[in-house]
Amino acid sequence: MDDEPGCRGWLPGPPRNGAYKEVGAQMVESIDHFIMALGMAGLLVLGLAAMLEYIVPPFPGDTITLLGGVYAVRGDHPWPLVFLIITAGSVAGAAINYWFGTWLARRFEANPHKSFFGLTHARLEEVQARMRQRGPWLLLVNRFLPGIRGVIFIAAGAARIPRRNALLLGAMSAMAHNGLVLTIGRAVGGNLERLESLVAKYQMAVVILVLIGVIAVLVRALARRTPAT
Repeated sequence: MDDEPGCRGWLPGPPRNGAYKEVGAQMVESIDHFIMALGMAGLLVLGLAAMLEYIVPPFPGDTITLLGGVYAVRGDHPWPLVFLIITAGSVAGAAINYWFGTWLARRFEANPHKSFFGLTHARLEEVQARMRQRGPWLLLVNRFLPGIRGVIFIAAGAARIPRRNALLLGAMSAMAHNGLVLTIGRAVGGNLERLESLVAKYQMAVVILVLIGVIAVLVRALARRTPAT
């Protein structure tokens, strides 16, 4: 890409043509080479990536899952095995977040006047009440909610939603999502260039959805703080 005159500062301006595609291409190629170099052990990387996506939301787990679909087309790894491993990784990540939620709730019960990670006891009780009302639906679609899917299981654990129910709904959501993503990976026919284009578009969509969610939360918070006239 050609350098533009002037200095934009640390805040980037509008993306130039092909910028996101180039970043996506470099990331996909690096991940692809790393996993392929591991052979069958690369399957463990797919499962680990699916788990980390719940624990560390910015982690590009969906990108690696897409690669799993490509490997299935190439014949590098069996499609059913890839599906099972990434689903198991997703459930493992959800279970870790659920456990953290139960731990957090116990900490508040023991010290109700303290705050943890910027969360107060009163705020936790609000989250618990909402999860008891809408929790099953959120758990069922969590895998399709980028950026907050892991938080949903933390809230489920804090709300004491039965672990078996929470993980079962999480597994159903993961199977539906992973099946869709792997199918897309297969649809590109092992063509990394097409996959890179899909990854770039997906990344942009995730950024837009997250920004919309943040704006919606801020607007709602401001509306609550504004005194009624």
